[in-house]
Amino acid sequence: MKNLLTILLITLFAVSTASIAYPADNAMNGSTEYRIGPENVLVINVFYGRDREMERKVRVSSKGMINFPLLGEVRAAGLTINELENKLTRLLEKDYLVNPQVSVFIEEYSTVSVIGQVNAPGNFEIKGKLSVVEVISLAGGFTKIANTNAVKIIRTLPDGSKISIPVRVNDIINKGQEEDDVQLEPGDIVTVPESFF
Repeated sequence: MKNLLTILLITLFAVSTASIAYPADNAMNGSTEYRIGPENVLVINVFYGRDREMERKVRVSSKGMINFPLLGEVRAAGLTINELENKLTRLLEKDYLVNPQVSVFIEEYSTVSVIGQVNAPGNFEIKGKLSVVEVISLAGGFTKIANTNAVKIIRTLPDGSKISIPVRVNDIINKGQEEDDVQLEPGDIVTVPESFF
């Protein structure tokens, strides 16, 4: 009964927070609310001169950098689409091109993975802020045998080392401890173990 109540609460939470977890309209139209993150795949078009165009597809590295012709490495993570367009325009027109017109499109977003005792494990895109409770909701909620207070995030740090962050999801939902919910970062793996009781 307790597990059924937990699943019901997570489902209700998913419905009420779907627009937070997936602000697709904002992300797709280049809204200033979305900030580029590691592992995003960007399509960058540069128009210059008469009928001259340069298009590149680049992936943002785990360190937040892209590699672009003429410029080499450029920091992209943390910038909005408009901010990156302006940055590339400034850098290109400084030494290389006259009046370049730069457009940036996000082709692939960063993802997090959910594995273990959820109903629909898999990879989920981060198109804004996404917390552990929200991604478990997107993964269909817990199974009947999930240990809901032993959820862990496996996070890879910039130096390549890994850390484990415990999250007591049952307490967050049933005891109103929303402040203990953790915002996910690109590449995080959320693991939900089986309960042995």
